[in-house]
Amino acid sequence: MTPVITRVAADQWHAVEDDLVVGRGDTMRRSDGRMFISIDTWHDAVFDRLAAAMLAELPAPLYTMVDADDSDTNSNWRRAGFAVHRRERQYLLVPTEAQTTARPPTGVTLTGGDGVFHAEVEGAEVGVLRVLPSMRENGTPRIARFVSVEVRADQRRRGIGRALLVHALGALHACGFNIASVDVDETDTAAIPLLEGVGARRASSSLELIWQK
Repeated sequence: MTPVITRVAADQWHAVEDDLVVGRGDTMRRSDGRMFISIDTWHDAVFDRLAAAMLAELPAPLYTMVDADDSDTNSNWRRAGFAVHRRERQYLLVPTEAQTTARPPTGVTLTGGDGVFHAEVEGAEVGVLRVLPSMRENGTPRIARFVSVEVRADQRRRGIGRALLVHALGALHACGFNIASVDVDETDTAAIPLLEGVGARRASSSLELIWQK
């Protein structure tokens, strides 16, 4: 029997066969405005039908993330017309109490919290670091995700990015977080040494795929 594909919500599709849901498709719009798509099913044929139905109704471009080593999932998305947009590495960091006492570069003031940390020189912002809300387990903060670290062009190579990162890790430790993650483009030759320099451990590699009509 061929599954019936139904859009059950603005951001969700179901594949139903013999009154059972055999596949689900979802979309999520990220803070940067890009729409990401995901499909959950055990069957390649169901994947293909869900993908075809969703792509027929959604605007391009669309994005998805897959594990770089998951050849089966990669093959499914490529059949649907997706191509590699960029390659990312995920790094894990462990917030510690020692990081709360780390000193910033001379003349740099670090402020902020609740997901946004700032670096200032003589009252002017020269850097910012953003963190997404955490995953929680029984109400206890567990994982924080770093979204971006940005330093003004004329203030780079002073250690401001490192100082922001260490400062944020210390603040996260004080709030009960025991691990933080960050995804980095494999071509980012500035971010990777920065992360590895503060003890970040490479955990996995992933592919960001894109579909364009």
